[in-house]
Parts: sequence; C-alpha cells; structure tokens
Amino acid sequence: MQATLAATGFLAALAAYLLGAGTPWLIGGILVGLVIPFTLIVILPTNRRLLSPALAKDTPEAARLLDRWGKLHAVRSVLSFISFLVFLCALSQRFR
Repeated sequence: MQATLAATGFLAALAAYLLGAGTPWLIGGILVGLVIPFTLIVILPTNRRLLSPALAKDTPEAARLLDRWGKLHAVRSVLSFISFLVFLCALSQRFR
C-alpha cells in the first residue's frame, strides 16, 4: 500500500507542477517518490535477510539487522515528512 500511495503522490504532484502549481510541488513529489526506489534498493535486501528461515531470531546478527532496518525506515519516514512539509508550505503560500 505504501508504494501505491507514494506513486500516486508523486504522479499527482508532477501533474500539479505541469499544470503550473509551482516548483515546490515538483520537489515534494520527488521526495515522496524517492521512497519507492529507496525501499526496493536499500531496505528490501535487509527485509529478505530478516525473513530468511536460516536466520536464528535470537542471534546478534538478527539484532543488528533489526537495528539497521529501523534506521533505514527512519530515512524513509523523514523523506515522507519533508515532502509533507514542502506540500504544506506550497499550500500555505497559495492561500496568502
């Protein structure tokens, strides 16, 4: 669901930009769109290792992978939050 929402947000922001809404919409759209490749390229390998049946759940390796996953997820959350702030600023400028 997250990938679908990120893609929809990116496409909607791109459409708004192309229709003349301004550069902040393009920037916000790119930021929210970056979540998709970041997840596929950076987070997915960690997810696969965490879900591997060969990984014992109570090992230091599992703890290290969970810690890594948490940090990577934080990056994804920050990208989305910054995108939200950019959209919010763009909207607030429009109503001034």
